[in-house]
Amino acid sequence: MKLRNYEALYILPANADDDAIEASLQAFKTAIEAGGGTVSKAEKWDKRKLAYRIKGHAEGNYCLLEFSAPPAVPAEVRRLFRINDEIIRGRVFLREE
Repeated sequence: MKLRNYEALYILPANADDDAIEASLQAFKTAIEAGGGTVSKAEKWDKRKLAYRIKGHAEGNYCLLEFSAPPAVPAEVRRLFRINDEIIRGRVFLREE
């Protein structure tokens, strides 16, 4: 099965501590690897002001994952974004290279 390249960007609340952020990155890495993918980059960006309020939040901690995976894995990552109450917003993008 052909692996494709993806980016996942998600936002956690501004009051999330570093341990919670690291735990969320690790949880998504584990889910991607369980689906047959590999994570090439997992990083926490700075806390940033949101362009508009989302779920009552004006700021958030941004996290980025770059990974290669079979086509079914991004759907699972999106599902995890939806069911995790701590995630303010999450998106998965196909990277064209």
